[in-house]
Amino acid sequence: MLIDRPGETLQSFLVTNSMGDQFTIKKEGEQFILDGHPGFLLDRHQVDLMVKDLTLLITSDWAGDVPEDDESLEMLGLGKNASRVTAHYADGTEITVRFGFDARTEIPSDFIMVEGDSKVYTISQETRDHFDRDISTLHQIPAINFSSKHVNQIRFEGENAFTLRQTDGWWEMTAPYPHAVNVAALTSLLSNINKMRFALYVSDARESNLADFGLDSLKRSVYFDLSASTITEYDKQDNPISNRDIPAQTLRIDLGDDYEQIGLYCLYDGKVYLCSNASMGFLRDVSFETLKSKSPLNIPINRLQSLMVEENHVRTRYTIGFVETILPNNELAKDKDGNQLFDTLVYIDDKEIDSQVFLRAYLNLLGLYGAGPLPETYKANEHDWVRKYTFVLLDESTRELALFPFDALHYAMRVNGVFVAFVSHEAADAVVFSSNQ
Repeated sequence: MLIDRPGETLQSFLVTNSMGDQFTIKKEGEQFILDGHPGFLLDRHQVDLMVKDLTLLITSDWAGDVPEDDESLEMLGLGKNASRVTAHYADGTEITVRFGFDARTEIPSDFIMVEGDSKVYTISQETRDHFDRDISTLHQIPAINFSSKHVNQIRFEGENAFTLRQTDGWWEMTAPYPHAVNVAALTSLLSNINKMRFALYVSDARESNLADFGLDSLKRSVYFDLSASTITEYDKQDNPISNRDIPAQTLRIDLGDDYEQIGLYCLYDGKVYLCSNASMGFLRDVSFETLKSKSPLNIPINRLQSLMVEENHVRTRYTIGFVETILPNNELAKDKDGNQLFDTLVYIDDKEIDSQVFLRAYLNLLGLYGAGPLPETYKANEHDWVRKYTFVLLDESTRELALFPFDALHYAMRVNGVFVAFVSHEAADAVVFSSNQ
């Protein structure tokens, strides 16, 4: 046992890492702070590990006695350039511990010694890692792995700007124009959001150093609009013991330069962090194009208030309603999670029509997707559309799909005012809504 001191007696410790960099952590009241930088947010868990080592340090084995000359010590990595820590205690005493090379033992360990004592021991490599580090690794890292289920909207500003919005579980891209989302790509995005984390604190953000990280002229800023939530704490028996309400909030992360093809710099809450490509690179790489669905519209029937179909100067409005599903035993039908199930009702001018026929046509419409991109030079007169579908959602907002002449075999598809692709006559004309159902 190299050190055995009461925990409360440690007053400060000076760390010198293998690069020669130094920092001092000292006790102030009941806490430890970084000397000279009281605003530096120390990771309490990491500091606790260091404090524990400096009050109770147990070695793995005794390696032998070594002459205290520079040459002998250097051979074990315990020379004048060795990483070390000097601990100061309340009784005025101090101890300096040096960490040496890999001891090449069966269980990985390093050489260690106390200055002034010729005895050399081995100790777990984890202990060395507690001290042979840059001060930046001791900075507190904020947790940002919030659940994607609390995300109402994601805005990507800067390069390739676009916006995603969620309403009752239905996701849609709303900017630069409304467009359906590819389900697989969305699932991947939400999964990545659940796993976001910062790898390493780099620096407080200052106007003078933002350019060093590519954050002076932002490439992209990402805004997460989060709904209010409640965090419940549980005891060891999984019984709830407390609740903490989290208000609705918006989190912003700014993206900077890439770092050596393994990560990128991020600015969050006034501080610069290094992030790995594995955990945060998707924020840089995702785009409107990678997220959009081949089908331009994917409006769930339970989000639809009405659908207007216009063709050959004839307008037909289909109004959607819902009624509880009744089982043969006259009980209300529910899904496996206990949620009420509903049947869809469809009306034309207050007259109910066959909802199944309508739903088949509606699904065919949602499955309509472009066969290829339109030329950039394509233009059409606003009033020359062949067929137009206007969707009115529950929140009274509207979406539109219009088909315009393109060539002898294809229509041009305009989605919410933007021409996006061409589609074959055969596919588009197969979508038939009959007013005589």
